[in-house]
Amino acid sequence: MVIASRNARKEWGYVLVTCSHGPHQHRFQIADAVIVARQLGATLVMPTIKEGLTEPISKFDDIYNVKHFIATLEGVVRIVGRLPEDLRNVNHTSVELPHKITKAEIDNKIRPIFVKSSVIVLNKFLLSMKDVKDERDPEIEAIRCLVQYKALQFQPQIEKLGNRLNNRMKEAAQSLGGKYVAVDYRSTDKACGQRTDNVFTMPKGCLSPLDLGLLLQSHGFARETAIYLTQTRLDESFDPLLKLYPIVITKEYSMPFNEENQFLYSGMTQFELAIDFYICSHSDVLVPIHSSTFYTALAGERIKQGFTHMLVPRLLRIAREAPEATSLTLGVPRIVTKRLHPAYSCLCEQGMSKALALVPSSPTSR
Repeated sequence: MVIASRNARKEWGYVLVTCSHGPHQHRFQIADAVIVARQLGATLVMPTIKEGLTEPISKFDDIYNVKHFIATLEGVVRIVGRLPEDLRNVNHTSVELPHKITKAEIDNKIRPIFVKSSVIVLNKFLLSMKDVKDERDPEIEAIRCLVQYKALQFQPQIEKLGNRLNNRMKEAAQSLGGKYVAVDYRSTDKACGQRTDNVFTMPKGCLSPLDLGLLLQSHGFARETAIYLTQTRLDESFDPLLKLYPIVITKEYSMPFNEENQFLYSGMTQFELAIDFYICSHSDVLVPIHSSTFYTALAGERIKQGFTHMLVPRLLRIAREAPEATSLTLGVPRIVTKRLHPAYSCLCEQGMSKALALVPSSPTSR
């Protein structure tokens, strides 16, 4: 199946995109930006990255491999490093983008704006729970697969550091005969659980450091288990966890001194999130404390790498006389056991080959 030459006309106009909230969100945001630019027949300007209001805007190549990104999307969308000089100081129209945008939404909502301004900025991505099963378009799905599971590759320095930290974790675990577990846990998750006789209830769905330790212990993780926490650094509140699991490692503890200033104290959260994403996608076991886009993106990356050993918290009722009371256990996610994650359809030999066949292999086919 070949895409029709509806975009054979000369390309005009530009789409800018500012990504935010870490690599797990970038995958969805950039995929939508590529889809929008392609549908409009526009040129995509190399994405920029923004985290908090007080943080500087990062260049795309601070986090990602630019050459790989451009080469992977050759023939899908035209990409330039920056706007032409005569357009840089012009006010550009900001556009809100629904989650998993469709061609109809692009044509009906975005194209009229684009026609008037010829330069639009995508910097407001609206998450939603809409079901798009009946709206799936083979071309769009192919592009999503291409961006999320092939085009976005971390720049070499981040991969090198991630591999170094990953190897340290494996060595720490193997030296004591234990496993290496990455736990997506940050300080905002603390002090919500209530324990009684080593059984903890989860009225608010979050864990204290001690409850995290008890959860891992209840699932059979030995004291010798090496744990990587996405928490940047430990304080005294983590002492109860350390009594149960003394090998708890964070970025601050494990990062080489000469790279701390560059990655931990640069004032740019994106570096820390990229390192967390890389390590969590390569660990022996992943335990995500919350169901989130971070976990969803991580699960896809782990499925791609073949690291499907993931355990997710599950709430269970613990007393008939108190039906509202729940305890937490760990279980293999249904997205793995039932192969429900989109990565499976993207990466299966037949599915990926069919999907990518819908994407032209050279710019001349546009």
